[in-house]
Amino acid sequence: MTTEFLALSKVLSVLKWLGPCWELILFLVGLSGIGVIFYLGKNPARAQKVGRLYLGASALTLLGVFLTLCYLHLSIYQTVVLKLPPDLAHLVNQWLLGMGKNYAFQLPLYHPSQPPRFAPPPWLGDEKYLFWFLIYSLLAYWAWPKLSKNFFRYGLLFFSALHLLLLSLFFHPLSNPLPEFLAEISPWWAPLSAHQRIIVFLKLYPRLIFYYNAPYMWIHPPLLLIAYATLELFFVFCLGMFMYEDLQIEKLAYFTARPGYLALTLGMLVGLPWALEAWGSNWWWDPKISSSLMMWVVFSTYFHARLYLSRRGMWRFTALLGILSFVAMVFTVIASYLFGGQHTVH
Repeated sequence: MTTEFLALSKVLSVLKWLGPCWELILFLVGLSGIGVIFYLGKNPARAQKVGRLYLGASALTLLGVFLTLCYLHLSIYQTVVLKLPPDLAHLVNQWLLGMGKNYAFQLPLYHPSQPPRFAPPPWLGDEKYLFWFLIYSLLAYWAWPKLSKNFFRYGLLFFSALHLLLLSLFFHPLSNPLPEFLAEISPWWAPLSAHQRIIVFLKLYPRLIFYYNAPYMWIHPPLLLIAYATLELFFVFCLGMFMYEDLQIEKLAYFTARPGYLALTLGMLVGLPWALEAWGSNWWWDPKISSSLMMWVVFSTYFHARLYLSRRGMWRFTALLGILSFVAMVFTVIASYLFGGQHTVH
């Protein structure tokens, strides 16, 4: 049992008791958000101050959980190192050169002086929901003072409370951190023969290069998650636009839609070369990619429809397209759980 394994085990043991504590806090803050909504329904005059205080508390709570996860990821970078003795390193490089002849992308050769480390970003697995909800909470806190109707305020509070409850009740990013990653690397810590260690290395190394440590992993997923958070805000404004023919509401919806659409488009474009590199030509048929394209098409249609707002019936039709963009986003997320593919959540 190596020193690195013991160090990572200590961090994971700390999270075993720290995780449930954080999740209890998330649950209580989320539950209090429902109470704040009812309170503001009876005391609308106090909506401005109380609601923003709650959104600030929600953002700080999520930030605390996120920083705790960042500490875990830093520990993984410091401890999970694929070290090989020199004789095995030579054999592994021969394998890598042979594998490179059969693939379009050559894996980097192993350098004993710089053994590869895992540097997974803090939005793996269910962690992505934490990052998404944190971005939303910051956006909602920013948008709150710009709103004049309580309808929007209730919408922002509802999503904020819902996020915290989902994290505490279903996703458990801290009490069950990175189960897939830990299951993948666990064979590396076992006592292995030289032949077995080479086999385990050749299984882990492509995943390290093409997935966990890929530069795209630090760009593609966060851009999409930022777009999802923005779409939630956009959805609230489009609901208001559907109910009220108010130009100020429409401007808020459009102002919110632009950065969300930009993040979504860039995220999808950045994902293209990554998919070709990691999966080859079959990436196009992944269910989540197909549903993401449908979401992008609906979102694009909103911007085209907006050009004709002055025409009869186009106001509500444009608002409906914005609402459908949000529905398409929800379907894209659910597709990861329902359909088989590279993005499938098991």
